[in-house]
Amino acid sequence: MRIRINPVYGKELKMKVRSVKFALTIFLFNLMLGIVAITGFEVMFNMHLNPYVDYSGAAKVFYILVSMEILTVIFLIPSFTAGSIAGEREKQTLDILLTTTLTPGEIIMGKLMSSISMVFLLVVSSLPIISIVFTIGGIGMEDMLLFMLEILIISFFIGSMGMLASTVLKKTVQATVCSFAQIVLVCGGTVVVVIVTYIAAKLYYYNCMGAVGSMPDVSSVLFILLINPAFTIVQMTARHCESVSVISKAAGMLNGSMPSTIVDNWFRLSMISQMIVTVILLRISAILLKPTRKKKTVS
Repeated sequence: MRIRINPVYGKELKMKVRSVKFALTIFLFNLMLGIVAITGFEVMFNMHLNPYVDYSGAAKVFYILVSMEILTVIFLIPSFTAGSIAGEREKQTLDILLTTTLTPGEIIMGKLMSSISMVFLLVVSSLPIISIVFTIGGIGMEDMLLFMLEILIISFFIGSMGMLASTVLKKTVQATVCSFAQIVLVCGGTVVVVIVTYIAAKLYYYNCMGAVGSMPDVSSVLFILLINPAFTIVQMTARHCESVSVISKAAGMLNGSMPSTIVDNWFRLSMISQMIVTVILLRISAILLKPTRKKKTVS
């Protein structure tokens, strides 16, 4: 039996992998990672002239490289997905695409999967550099698989934002700006909400209660950080490199505590939360793309 491949996915993937720009991106990306890895190992082995191997130092280098890759993905995905539908509008080929037997959902998924495949290819190309850490120790295969899973889920999450912007807006530039604005809102806005809640609790404690009793427990606001991929990276890196839980410290500042089950499973909970949001955003994009739906696109 022949495996049916989404035709939009096949077409977009062929066009992108043949691009000189993408080959140059892979080269520069791996060159940057290689320089960071060599510098990290040089500092780790020779800075203090230790006669032994510092395995915790190797883990730190690994998570620095992982964090760099994830941040690169966060900034690359919008540039790939923002022009997916908006670009078809600009080339006046969207109406032709909508007259095919493909459903709006299949078109959205084909465009998204081609963009994610390109980013995933970028990540896979960097595995030889990342795997240098295995020659020293301190990092296991489970850490590597966890890293790959996180990259994949964050790619879908960020990509769904770009697809929504590309569906709503007519111009690629507008869609790209909107995609980055959504990322800033999710990564920075959620942190701002936590900070504002902390300040409001402090003001209530001193002005309304007269500093009598205890400050109200507002640690539940931290659950909004489950959809923040940047905070997920920080929590994961701090937990593995410094054995410190950022979420537990933040809960303490908010006069509360986070249950150990949630702290231990924060990564899994954040991935589930981001996938739920991803499904919702992709569903909205498919609904907005329906040709039979009367809609006004933002110019």
